[in-house]
Amino acid sequence: MDKKVVFITGASRGIGKATVDKFLTEGWKVAGFYRETAVEQTENSKFYQMDIVDNDSIEKAFQAAFTDFGRIDAFVHCVGIFGYRNLEQYDLETIDNVVATNEVGTYVATKHILKYLKSGAMVYISSTAGQIGSFDPIYSGTKGAVLAFTKSMAKALAPHVRVNTVAPGVTETDIVKSRNQERLDQEIGTSLMKKIALPADIANGIYFLASDQAAHITGACLDINGGYVLR
Repeated sequence: MDKKVVFITGASRGIGKATVDKFLTEGWKVAGFYRETAVEQTENSKFYQMDIVDNDSIEKAFQAAFTDFGRIDAFVHCVGIFGYRNLEQYDLETIDNVVATNEVGTYVATKHILKYLKSGAMVYISSTAGQIGSFDPIYSGTKGAVLAFTKSMAKALAPHVRVNTVAPGVTETDIVKSRNQERLDQEIGTSLMKKIALPADIANGIYFLASDQAAHITGACLDINGGYVLR
């Protein structure tokens, strides 16, 4: 049997890179997408430059990947940025950038991927901030939008494509390391596990939702936050 193929955005670092590694370990082939940092290809992976805020870039990258692999069984969308500021500190340019990347980019990438993904699974990345809010209201708003979009797409694509999201808490990525340490320590201390998540912890949940192990799960949000948010 041919190996299954997953398309993963944000594949060059953090949660995206860990997700690439997880799928490769599980025997899948990976088409990965990055904006700036090129990734070394392997026997079962190939990587494509793509800018999530550029419609033509998304279209061309997905088309090239599908031409190379000839199939797609799952789509994982890992692109996201923080604003790292309260509302008063935001200017319109930064608001536009966060919304364009986290929210509009999710919509546009999904629109293009559905030209190729006719059955299988999609997994998005939300956040605890999208569930309970945070000091950064624009980032939180975009991640709350991802949760609503997940439910809408699950309804629209059933029963052929399952659509789910994961909501990570604080995770050890380059982006998080640049955050205010005092606020970071407070969030970690508030969680029940009293530690920061590794990208692999999130990747394991993503893989579960994309795999046949989650064959009867759609429209759901998997919390991976160490007990920071209890629902």
